[in-house]
Amino acid sequence: MTQHPIGATHKPQRLPNHAGVASPYYAPHRVEDFVTKPRLTSGKFGFSRRQFTTQFLAGLFCAKAGASSLGQDNPKGEISQFDLSLLHDWITPALSFFIRSHFAIPAQNGGGWTVSLGGAVAVAYEVFGQDFAGQDQKRLVVTLECAENPVGGGLVSNAEWTGISLRALLEKARLLPEAQVVRLLGGDGYERIIPLSKAMHPDTLLVDQMNGDKLLVSHGGPLRALLPGWHGMDSVKWLRRIDVLAAGENQTYLRRSRSGRVMPITKMNAKSVFARPVDGAILFRRRLLCRGTAWAGEKKVHKVEVSTDGAHSWQLAGLLDPPLPYAWVRWEYGWKIPAPGNYELVVRATDESGRTQPADRDPDRMDEYEQISCQRVRVSVV
Repeated sequence: MTQHPIGATHKPQRLPNHAGVASPYYAPHRVEDFVTKPRLTSGKFGFSRRQFTTQFLAGLFCAKAGASSLGQDNPKGEISQFDLSLLHDWITPALSFFIRSHFAIPAQNGGGWTVSLGGAVAVAYEVFGQDFAGQDQKRLVVTLECAENPVGGGLVSNAEWTGISLRALLEKARLLPEAQVVRLLGGDGYERIIPLSKAMHPDTLLVDQMNGDKLLVSHGGPLRALLPGWHGMDSVKWLRRIDVLAAGENQTYLRRSRSGRVMPITKMNAKSVFARPVDGAILFRRRLLCRGTAWAGEKKVHKVEVSTDGAHSWQLAGLLDPPLPYAWVRWEYGWKIPAPGNYELVVRATDESGRTQPADRDPDRMDEYEQISCQRVRVSVV
């Protein structure tokens, strides 16, 4: 993965029409710019007039309230979904990106943000926010999804993130032989334990930018972890401590089965959703462009299929974006409606390893996480 020095410019480019894309179902002749041209633009990624107004009002609020008071205004955390019916661009604007915070946003002070690194290391030290200016930074487009996201739910979004490698920080600390796991602790008291292998992956980052702009406090700013391909709960926000440990495991977000087996939830699965039509829609035309998005965690999306007869038969959807690890792809399918009536539409995704979304929830599962069964949308045509 190419690393870009901090301050380097990076503009979305129009995709060339050439071979080399892994999925045979990707149609490059149909791809627009990654981010389509907006009426109003801000920074690297554009947004609509409505989003501009929202951001302006939000800025006025933050200026008045101050970052230190946000935690008091939000004592119980926050859950805010991305409205999938508004899906248009490949990149989700920061103000539309879903939010899942477990506790109140921690107070921000004017002395700068620091992260302590210690535990089973030879050299414990602190990382200061301003130190990022002297580091090589990496940019990755990554889809984050909450493990609690229901079928067809909007606790998922896609953004470009910029930060430094966690591996570089750990190597500087010189890990001791007993090091096995890494604990990430946020300023709100939330923590996650990840295996050393994931912490040392070159794409595991500490990020301070989102979509080319400063990381918003609501999304974990000034500094959060980013574990591409894993569920969002492991990308700890407002990062304050990194502890290298000889042992440890998470006590929450566990996969529980009726047979008594308990396993940690980590990697995201192949999954797809409809953006249009919405469930319960009434259609008056005989043609409809169905649209949505699909993702597969650390894998690339291989194909997306749509059924218009309740999963009895399947047709390939066109992919509007190049299949990449970590990032979602938008898809569309032109449906020629044969006659008036009631229809059940279903969508499913398959990743590059051949793993396809299941039709239904595994009956052995007792927990509420990883709701990856196929989404079904019922519409009426008049």
